[in-house]
Amino acid sequence: MSAAKTDVTMSDGDFSKLRAIVHKNTGITIGETRKSMLVSRLRSRLREVEEPDFAAYITRLSKDPDEMQELTNRVTTNETYFYRTPRVWDYFQDEFLPQFLDQGQNRALRVWSGAASTGEEAHTIGVLLEDIRLGHQKFDYSVLGTDVSSRVLKVATDGQYKGRSIARFREAKPNLFDKHMAGNDTDGFKANPQIRSRIKFKLHNLFDRLSGAGPFDVVFLRNVLIYFTDEDQEKILRQVHSQMRPDGVLFIGESETLTKLNSPFEPIAPIIYRPKAKANG
Repeated sequence: MSAAKTDVTMSDGDFSKLRAIVHKNTGITIGETRKSMLVSRLRSRLREVEEPDFAAYITRLSKDPDEMQELTNRVTTNETYFYRTPRVWDYFQDEFLPQFLDQGQNRALRVWSGAASTGEEAHTIGVLLEDIRLGHQKFDYSVLGTDVSSRVLKVATDGQYKGRSIARFREAKPNLFDKHMAGNDTDGFKANPQIRSRIKFKLHNLFDRLSGAGPFDVVFLRNVLIYFTDEDQEKILRQVHSQMRPDGVLFIGESETLTKLNSPFEPIAPIIYRPKAKANG
C-alpha cells in the first residue's frame, strides 16, 4: 500500500467533524482558529496508518476504538513537572494536612489527581504524604491519578523522571527529594516503593463518574478546565463535587478561576476551593 501524502491538507468540513469528534470523546473544545495545530498533530498519524486524507481518517475513527484513543493521545496537551505552583503545595502542607491530622481521622487520606498527565503531580503528592506517614504512625493515604490519554498514563505508571521534570522540586526541597526519590541523573529518578505502592493510575474522562473510587479529601484539577467551555466546566465540577467529602479541598490551575461559573465550590484562597454544602432533599 502506498504511503499517505506528506502535504495533505484539511478541509473546513473535515476540521468541523474532527472538532466534534474530539469534543464528544474528551469534552475538549478545539477553537475555531486551531486548524493548523490539529493538522500538525495528526498529519504524521495519517502516514503511520496509511490513510490518504483526513476524510478517510474520519471514517476510520468511526469503526476503530483504538484509533479513537490514539486521536485523544495526539490532541491532548501534556506538560507538567514536580512541585508545580509552590503556593498550592504550601497550602496543602501547612494548612490542610495539619487540620486533617488534628481531627484525628481514623481513615486513609484519599487524593485524586484529576488531570494526571505523566504523573509528576501524583508523585509530588505521594512524596509529601509519605513524609507525613513516616512521622505519624496511624496516618495512611492513597493517590489516584487519571487522564484521558493512555500514552501519558504509561509514563506515569512507570514513574521515572529526570531533567526539567524534577528540577524545581529537587532545588526547592532537596531534603525531601533525597529522602524519597531514588536513582541517578542518567537513568532518572523514581519515588521509593512505599510511595509507588499507594499511587494508582487509571484512564478516565472527567465527564464520567469514577467507579470504585472516592470520596476524596483532596482533588487536584489543575490546568485542565481551560480546555473546556464554561458549560462543560460546570458539568465537570458537578461530577467532581459529587465525589468529594464535604470538608475536602479542590485545587485548580493558576490561570483558571471558578468566579464566573455556576459552580458547587466556594473560594478559600486564589485557585483553592472547598465544596459548597449539598442542598437537602
